[in-house]
Amino acid sequence: MRTTLLAATALIALASCDPQTTPGSFDSGLYVLNEGAFMGGTATLTHWSPDDSVTTDAFAIANGRSLGNLGNGIAADADRIYVVLNGAAALEVLEYPGLASVGRATGFASPRHAVVLGGGDLAVTDWGRNRLYRVSASSFQRTDSVDLAGGPEAMVLHQDELWVTHSGAYGTDSTLTVLDASTLDVLATVHVGINPTSAVKLGSSLYVLCSGYTDWSGGGADRSAALVRVDLATRSVTATYPAVYPSDRPTKLHTDGQVLYWIRDGYTGDVLRMNPTDLDYPAYAWISGSAYGLYADQATRQLYVLDAKDFQQTGEVRRYSAGGQLEATVPAGIVPTAAIWMP
Repeated sequence: MRTTLLAATALIALASCDPQTTPGSFDSGLYVLNEGAFMGGTATLTHWSPDDSVTTDAFAIANGRSLGNLGNGIAADADRIYVVLNGAAALEVLEYPGLASVGRATGFASPRHAVVLGGGDLAVTDWGRNRLYRVSASSFQRTDSVDLAGGPEAMVLHQDELWVTHSGAYGTDSTLTVLDASTLDVLATVHVGINPTSAVKLGSSLYVLCSGYTDWSGGGADRSAALVRVDLATRSVTATYPAVYPSDRPTKLHTDGQVLYWIRDGYTGDVLRMNPTDLDYPAYAWISGSAYGLYADQATRQLYVLDAKDFQQTGEVRRYSAGGQLEATVPAGIVPTAAIWMP
């Protein structure tokens, strides 16, 4: 934790960079979660407003303290923004607009992502215990949990079902778990590709990005990546699109409501694009460069590319049109990883 003096110094520096920003003034725009430095750093929240003004550490300005180590996931409803802090093993709850912290859920081992359930409670995946937790929207306490397969990761809410991907953590897995969103009872297990990490709904299907596996021991057990389409009604796999290059480890699948976007590899960063009517996994980059995170706006179909650069200096966010033309570039914090748009 920073000392009070250091926190105050940081806030003075931030305010001097953005004198128009005052606590309570944050509202609509893109909110970018920055992981922060891996060892000992703090996550930050960048706000990019519709008039193109940028505040690189909006949370600190609103609250007078840092978020905590290693931001990993961000979610929201109409009144709150939820930030998953993997290193701090916590879920920070912010009011919207204004960004004042209204609570923090703790007691996790290695939380990954959060999703807002139908009644307002949160579901949080936890790698450290291979478990999914329900967190109360009123008390911010963990009220229920269910043990799951290896590396519970991203979640998609479909009607009264919660679909969970299993990334294998530091090993391998190839399943999705379908839960009753109200009771957390397991309804089904769906087998897809190796290490599914992210998923999106598009039409009546769930598209699942499976990142494959690299055998770092050199034992030859590498497994290739794939994009898999699953029918949400029948819970059956209807198509598998193997990655063109066996060494690719794709991440962070998103959709603008019409097409799919993802990153070719977590560290090389080309953005791939695929129309649901395409017959093959894309062989060429849609946008070349060092993408580390994505956000696709379904209202405007604009694509935001989060660039972590060398993972030491501050990153940037680039906005592209649906046709792939660069429209704007703004600074972010250290290692921008995820984003949401708040109206």
